[in-house]
Amino acid sequence: MAANVALSQALAYARDLRNLYEVTRAREAEIARAHDKLRAAYQQSLTYAVDLKKTHRRLQSSILQSLLGLANALEAKDEYTRGHSDRVAALARRLALAAGCGSREAATIAHAGLLHDLGKIAVPERILRKPGPLTDDEWSVMRRHPLTGAQIVAPLEFFADGALIVRHHHERHDGSGYPDGLVGDTIPVGSRIVAIADVYDALTSDRPYRPALTVCRARERLLAEADRTLDRRLVAIFLDTVLHEPSDPSFRQ
Repeated sequence: MAANVALSQALAYARDLRNLYEVTRAREAEIARAHDKLRAAYQQSLTYAVDLKKTHRRLQSSILQSLLGLANALEAKDEYTRGHSDRVAALARRLALAAGCGSREAATIAHAGLLHDLGKIAVPERILRKPGPLTDDEWSVMRRHPLTGAQIVAPLEFFADGALIVRHHHERHDGSGYPDGLVGDTIPVGSRIVAIADVYDALTSDRPYRPALTVCRARERLLAEADRTLDRRLVAIFLDTVLHEPSDPSFRQ
């Protein structure tokens, strides 16, 4: 009799253990399915995030291209500045590479060269095309164009370094520039590079107030400005390397 009771209890325990095992296995399977669903949802979210990032970058690149078109349209209105930004960009890119900048940094500097005068869109044409010296008030308006240009490109997150270059391309080595009066190496290297390309192209181009200078005379002017308004080391690289290289097509990407 006692043996039968013990056997019944043992069988009951075995059934309980089996039921517990089956419940546990079922829960494990349910957890595994939930894990798979979470992993699939994560992968899908990751894919959406990558696609969204690509779309965002494409949108910003499209905006950049639109700004480049706007800069070209602004220059095209004046025969004296037509093609100026393209030439500045090409010279700046060559100088950046010769000075040891990487290809991506050189590309950013070149794009900043293309956009360096974009802020002049806010400067009245009567000032831009004035054949004689500007008045103090007119200079005050003209000197705002680096800030305006930087503000226009600032929303482009991937072009943050380019916005700084645009803002500071009229700073001068001795602190006499604008808008912030930066001195020497506190001026971003990209701005110092664009400044040299900008000055050289302006010197060798016709302007309403004077004819273009010869390359020889422009070299003399750059040497005279070295360590005063322009970076001496970069001027030396520009004169010794960039001006001796074959001309390349204007940079545009």
